[in-house]
Formats: sequence, structure tokens, C-alpha cells
Amino acid sequence: MVEEDMAEQGKRSSSSVRRVWTSVLGVVAGFLVMILLVAGGVKLFGGSGKAAAQEQQPSSSPSTSSAPVNIPVPVVSSAELAALPRATTEGTVKAAPVNLTAGSGGNLVFISKNITGFAAPGKNPITVIPYSQFAGRIWLPVIARMANWVQVRLPSRPNGSTAWIPLTGLRTARTSWSVHVSLSSGTLEVSKGGVLMGEWTVGQGATSTPTPIGQTFLLAGFVDPDQDFSPIIYATGAHSNTLDSYGGGPGTVAIHGWPTEDGRRGKVSHGCVRVPAAALAMFAELPAGTPIDITA
Repeated sequence: MVEEDMAEQGKRSSSSVRRVWTSVLGVVAGFLVMILLVAGGVKLFGGSGKAAAQEQQPSSSPSTSSAPVNIPVPVVSSAELAALPRATTEGTVKAAPVNLTAGSGGNLVFISKNITGFAAPGKNPITVIPYSQFAGRIWLPVIARMANWVQVRLPSRPNGSTAWIPLTGLRTARTSWSVHVSLSSGTLEVSKGGVLMGEWTVGQGATSTPTPIGQTFLLAGFVDPDQDFSPIIYATGAHSNTLDSYGGGPGTVAIHGWPTEDGRRGKVSHGCVRVPAAALAMFAELPAGTPIDITA
């Protein structure tokens, strides 16, 4: 079984609905999630807004400053909005501030509507963040707060891209789940409330296509029964640093299974993290936005 099978699945879909969500993630050679979901037979979980809302609790933001109580939200014209890049797993926000190290502490914001992202609070619109990805709503990690604004991690390139959004009218929450991937030890740990819930030996990217390091997050999880090597797939907010695209998709880093133990050990993929079945089962408990820290 090889991951090239994913690139073929889009060819099997011919109905109008399946053309909307064809080729569920062209995850090829254990790495590249290619964002279009197949509508028939695909079950979203873990990364859905509903799952996130059930687990998360109301929260305070991770950091504040002595800024004014309220920073006005600039009016952005429809023409300006139309010209801005979309902050999706397929998009690139070139003007986004990059921060690969700041943790969210599990603080999240629910993107309930299309919202403009700014380079700084109230200044310089740089992107539009859609309210839906992978056919479901999304939660984004909050890494800073200033007055009525929060800085969020984006699911787009470059890795570590962020934007500031006005918080008014948006729901915030906090998850106690977290994930740590250590590339040097070849392990993945899942914790809840600081308590280790599970640790596994996992596969990672090959030397020429390494798994990127830095803070990222769980964007969405879903089941696609057409994928023999791993029907259960999780997309993160990270992308390959060495491959701009693969198999027609954006090169999004995935966490998924593999049918053989040898294929889940060492530097064996194009950048994704290959995990055993027990790890996938635990990932089903994680809400969207769960912080993932990938270290060297």
C-alpha cells in the first residue's frame, strides 16, 4: 500500500457533490494533505466546531498589555477584501507576522464568520480568515492579546504565520489537551492538563523532506474509508519547508497511521508524522485548535 493512492481518489468521483470535495488530502508518501474532502463517506471528527465546543472551557487570553481599552476596527472596502489572500491550508499570507515559538496555553477563538486579519491591532489588513475549512468550522490558537484584539495562528503558509483579529462578538475557550512531537527521540506525546495520556514511537520526514519544527495546531481530523494506508487523517496548521506542493495539493503536514511498524519508525515520510492505531484513537478526543509543538 502506498500513499500515491490518495492522488487517484479524485479521479473516481464524478457527481456534482463529489466534485466540490474531491481528492481528500493528497497525502502522498505519508505527508501531504491536499485539502479537498470527499463528501460521500467522509466523517469529520476531532476538528469540528461541535467537538471543540464540548471539550473547551471559557478562557482568558494568554497575554495582555497596557494598551487602550478599545482599539477601533478599521473599515476595509469590499475591493480591498477581494484582493487579500485567504488564510487556508492552501493559501499563503506573505505579509503575515511569523512566530514559531509562542505558545497558546490552549487558548482558542472560534472563527464563526469570515473575518479580516491584520498585521497589527487595527493596522494593515493582510488576509481574510474563512469561517469554514474541511467542511467544518475552525478554532484557532490565541498567542497574544491587546485590548479588544487577539493574535491567532493561521493554517496557511508560511509556517508560523499569524494575524490579529478583533475579538468582539467571537467566542473564546481553552483546551487542556496538548501534543508534543520530538524528532530527535522519534516520539509523540499527548497530554491533558499537564498529565501524560500517551506516548508512542512515530515516523517522521526523511532527511531531504524533514518534518518542520515549531508551534502549530490541529486544524481538522476526518475519516476517508477509501484510503487503505490510513483512513483516519489529521491535518495540522504546518506545511513542508522543502516541498511547495505535491500531488496537486499544498503540502500540508498530516498526522496519520501506517499499516506496517517499519513504516512508522525513523525518517520514512515526506514530512508527516506516522503514528500507531492507539495514537489515532486518542487523537479522536482532541478538539480543533489543540496546540502541537514539534521540536528538533
